[in-house]
Amino acid sequence: MSDKFSHSQNVLDSGFATVTSGGHWFHATRDVVEKSVPGLLERRDYEKLVMNAVTWIESTDSLSLVLYYILVFVLPAWIAAVITVSFYFWWYYYKSSLVNIRLTPVLKVLNHDAFQLGAAAVILSILGISGNYAGVLYGLIFFFLFKVGLLRLLLNRIEIKRSAEGLTLNDRVLKMVLVRSALYEEVVSAGISRLDDHLGEALLAFKQESKASNFKSTG
Repeated sequence: MSDKFSHSQNVLDSGFATVTSGGHWFHATRDVVEKSVPGLLERRDYEKLVMNAVTWIESTDSLSLVLYYILVFVLPAWIAAVITVSFYFWWYYYKSSLVNIRLTPVLKVLNHDAFQLGAAAVILSILGISGNYAGVLYGLIFFFLFKVGLLRLLLNRIEIKRSAEGLTLNDRVLKMVLVRSALYEEVVSAGISRLDDHLGEALLAFKQESKASNFKSTG
């Protein structure tokens, strides 16, 4: 599967953090990766590593939609909805431990706008024709919440506040992408074991830079 299925987002490394045009923040930078996993960026492009992490982050929405589309045909709509919401929260918080480089291209397809729009049109039409109006209603609600990413954005704001002194979920996903990519490319580095420390240092540097910028703006 080619990169044509991936979201087209720009990746900006400010030197203190990395941010994508889709609004995904990481406290890791290219320098942090080079320090933690020497040799990896010689084989993998930094921007693509970041976008692989974004793919796993956004999979929370796409996998939840796919799950609902399957369950709604075998379970009552409200039960399918409850299971979908439960899965959503579980995957949101624990996806970092499930990162698999070989599955990333599949998730890119599921995340793609064309797939999600096409699947929604087909599934919701079938549900409407069959008279499952509750299924259509839940489907529309989930499509709005998940496709636009509103629920994930809300959880991100809460998580950022909770992770003020530690790694955010985004950082954890990127960390696992780096670790899995290093193992896949057979790049062995003692720095991987200190990746949390390097990310923590990057987080501290970002906070110090933010405070300095706020001081200048108010001075």
